[in-house]
Amino acid sequence: MLHLQLDRQRSHHPYYLQIMEQIRGAILAGHVSRGFQLPPSRQLAIELGIARRTVVLAYEELCAQGYCESQVGKGTSVADVALLHVAPLEHRTTTGLPQWLVGKTPRSAVPEGEWQPTLNDKSISPQQSLICFTPSLAQTNLLPLKAMQKAFQTVMQTASIHLQGYEKNNGHPELLDAICHHVLSNRGITTSPNQILITNGSLHSSYLLAELFTPHGGGLSYGVPGYLPISRNFIKKGIQGIPCAVDTDGICLTEAAHLARFHYVMPEHHFPTGVTLSPERRGLLLQLASQQDALIIEDDYDSEFYFNRHPLPALKAAEYNERVIYLGTFSKTLFNGLRVGYIIAHPEIIQQLMDLRWQMDGGTSLILQLWLAELLKSGTIDHHLRRMRVHHRKKRDLIAQYLHRDFPHWQWQPPTGGLQFWIKLPPEQSALKVVQQCRALGVNVFSGHHYYSSECKQERDHLILGFGTVTEQQIHQAFSQLKNLP
Repeated sequence: MLHLQLDRQRSHHPYYLQIMEQIRGAILAGHVSRGFQLPPSRQLAIELGIARRTVVLAYEELCAQGYCESQVGKGTSVADVALLHVAPLEHRTTTGLPQWLVGKTPRSAVPEGEWQPTLNDKSISPQQSLICFTPSLAQTNLLPLKAMQKAFQTVMQTASIHLQGYEKNNGHPELLDAICHHVLSNRGITTSPNQILITNGSLHSSYLLAELFTPHGGGLSYGVPGYLPISRNFIKKGIQGIPCAVDTDGICLTEAAHLARFHYVMPEHHFPTGVTLSPERRGLLLQLASQQDALIIEDDYDSEFYFNRHPLPALKAAEYNERVIYLGTFSKTLFNGLRVGYIIAHPEIIQQLMDLRWQMDGGTSLILQLWLAELLKSGTIDHHLRRMRVHHRKKRDLIAQYLHRDFPHWQWQPPTGGLQFWIKLPPEQSALKVVQQCRALGVNVFSGHHYYSSECKQERDHLILGFGTVTEQQIHQAFSQLKNLP
C-alpha cells in the first residue's frame, strides 16, 4: 500500500520529484513488490490535489530509472528491482564494515614525498589566444558574485564567534549540516554529520583514501577511458590497478576485477564518455561488493548538471552495509579553484581519515567552510545551479547542431548530463592531428588519449569537447573556423 504526502512548503522541491522519491523509497524498502500496480495518474492527481501531468512526470522518471515499467492499457507497475538493492536492512552486519577493515587503524606516518595534483598534460590549460573547449572546468563569468559577497560578509560579522579554537574535527558543523540538508537530499542520500569528512577536493579525497587503505592491499578496478589521476593515487601507493572497458552501460568489470578490493566508479556521468551506469550493473556492483567484502568509491563529480532527465539516485542512496564511499565536490558547482570537497563513509572510516588528515594538514579553511554553508543555506547555490543547467543545455544543443551540420562522419551522442562531448573519429583521422589542425585555426580541442592507460590502443580515435567555460558567442566563432578543417 502506498501512502503519499506532499510537502507543500518545499517550494524548491518539485511535486513530481517528491512523488517519485516516495514511491522509489517504498520499492527499495520492500513495502511494494514486483508487479504492484501504481494508482492511475488521474486518480492519484485528484487525491493529491495536483495536475495529472505532475504524476505522469513522476511515473516516467520511475520507469526511466528502472524501478517501474509501463504498458499501454495496463498502466504503470513496479519492475523487477532485485538487482537495485542487495539485501533487506535487517540483514546488515553489526559494524557494517568489511571484515578486513574491522579494528584496523591507519599508518601514523605522514606520507613521504610531495604530492602535487596535476592535469594529465600541460597543454590542458586555457590559453588567451585560443577559444578553448577545455573539459571538466566550471564557467565563472555567470557566478552570483553579489550573493557570494553578501554571504562572505555575513560570515565575517560573526567570525569572532565561529573561528575561535582550532582542533581536530571532520569539518565545521554548519557546513556538515548544510551538506546533509541541502546537497545530499537531492542525491537520495540520508546521512549524519559524523559520516562526512570535509576535504580539499576529490583528488585530495582519493589521496587520503589511498593512504588509509594501502596497508590492506588488494586491487582497484577503474574504467578506461576515465579520469585517471584518482586511480593513479591508489596505484602509486601500491594498490594493483585493474583497468576495465567502458561501454554504453558504464564500466564493464573484467573477471579479474570481480576479485578487486576496491571499485572506483562514476555512475551518473562517467568521465569522459558521459555514459550512465545502468540499473542492472549498479545492482551487480553492489552485490559483488557484498560478496567479495569490497568497497565501492563513488565519484559524483557533476551530477548537478543534467539535461534530459533527473539523475539516478547515487549508489550511496541504494547501498546497504556501508559498502559505498561517496566523493562529492563543489568545484563544478562554483569554480574549480575553490578546492573543497567531502567524503561520506562509515563513521569508523571517517574517524580514521580524520586522524590521518590532522597529521597531514590540519583540515580545510574554516572561513571557506562557513562561506559555503551560508551559500547553501541561503539558497544561492541552488539558484545558481538551476540557472546554469539552462545555460549549459543551450550550449550543448548549439554544439550538437554544429556537429550534425559540419561533421556528419563523426560519431557521438548528445550528453544527457555533464559538460563535455566524447567524439569518435573515423579510422582515417587521427585525433592528435585533428587537435593540431584545430589549434592552427585558433580553437583548442583535446585528444582522448589523456584518458587511456599507456598500453591502450584506442588512444588516437577520440576527441573531447568541453563546453563548461565557453560562451555561446565563442561556440559560434569556433565553429565558423572549424568548418574549414581539411
